[in-house]
Amino acid sequence: MLLNKERAYQVMDKHGLDGLVATTPVNIYYLTDYWGPFMNMRRQFYNFALLPRREDAPAALIGSAVEFQRLHENPDTTWVPNVCAFSHPTMFDRRDFDPDTEDPEAVQEGLKWPVRESSLRDDDRAFLAHAESYRGKYSVNAAYALKKAIKDAGLENAKLGTDDPRAVTWMNEIGLKNLKGTEATHIFREIRMIKSAPELAIIRKAAAMNEIAVDAAIASLHVGQLKSDLEIVYNTELAKRGGKGLYLSTGSRGKRQGEVELDEMITFDGLCEYKHYCADMGRTAIVGTPTEEMLSRNHAMKIGCDVALGMIKPGVTGRAVTEAVIAAIEKEGFPGFVIVTPHSVGLEHTDHPLPIGTQLPGAMGPFTFQENMVFTLDMPYHEIGWGNMHLEDLILVTKTGVEPLNSCDVKLRVIPADKPRAAAE
Repeated sequence: MLLNKERAYQVMDKHGLDGLVATTPVNIYYLTDYWGPFMNMRRQFYNFALLPRREDAPAALIGSAVEFQRLHENPDTTWVPNVCAFSHPTMFDRRDFDPDTEDPEAVQEGLKWPVRESSLRDDDRAFLAHAESYRGKYSVNAAYALKKAIKDAGLENAKLGTDDPRAVTWMNEIGLKNLKGTEATHIFREIRMIKSAPELAIIRKAAAMNEIAVDAAIASLHVGQLKSDLEIVYNTELAKRGGKGLYLSTGSRGKRQGEVELDEMITFDGLCEYKHYCADMGRTAIVGTPTEEMLSRNHAMKIGCDVALGMIKPGVTGRAVTEAVIAAIEKEGFPGFVIVTPHSVGLEHTDHPLPIGTQLPGAMGPFTFQENMVFTLDMPYHEIGWGNMHLEDLILVTKTGVEPLNSCDVKLRVIPADKPRAAAE
């Protein structure tokens, strides 16, 4: 189970919620461990998840009958006890349901695949039995299936937090008149900010493959190389390990396009995904010969990183770390360094509450490090007319300090200008 259930209960109590309804893929996955094909398609509102606050009320996963063959093949795909299926319109062969003459809650069938009885195998019969077990339990669409899940959990008169308040409005429209809702995008992030042990196991793998991929892109560097080719190297190394590149941002002297130039620093900011969890890191490299100023500035940034790693523990604020790091970098002879941004990482690149809509900066309170938070200390630098530098590693907050999930080898990577091109590629 990915869900940090104890944390979820604490946060729901804090906000006075009787449960959570997830509508977005990351939150459905977080609550249920399930990531289905319609989530891959980014097709919204074909899946929902429900987590009641009452521990004896059933959590639920809502999805199309078409996609639930995978639950038959792998029943451990989700831990939730209440799987509420709805009839996909294509399989039901209906695109003209008439609510004036037909009862939307009287649907019986969900699947109508053709069946060749003469050649059924045991696994075919098992699947047909699984599908038949849903007969009489199907809903006409995802909204009615969510309504069923809410009623099954005894939450018809509850206050639910949801990452899309339209879900509660729809429930009101189809009969749950007393259901109340509150916008909960930041509430989900508040819960997800503190990672469970299964989440940490995934993130460790993501961090390791991300560093391998960034290092491979750096090792491929040569003068005249297209920067776009660096992302191909990065993505390929991730794919070999079961990961996926979200982006590799490279830049030199502010330019993100074009070719790698001799004696110009180039930055690497790699964001990848493994089992839908993110890993983020940054490095700086150069093909050719770095100047003394480049080396001394890189060293000053390393000193700043060391200061951060030495002071971060539960209860320390991001602002305190930012101020200490900038002061340390300036003391080492690198004035004007301006951006030191700690941010939580998980199912999203930034996995902690952020102001949204009309909320002003600071509305969510200070960024404070907590045990089992995973974060990066994002340290980009760009000086127009001089060049770019970047340092960033994935780090876990422990009970007494931190545990880096990357090497924290932040030295300037120097690639010889005369390296054979074949070796670079």
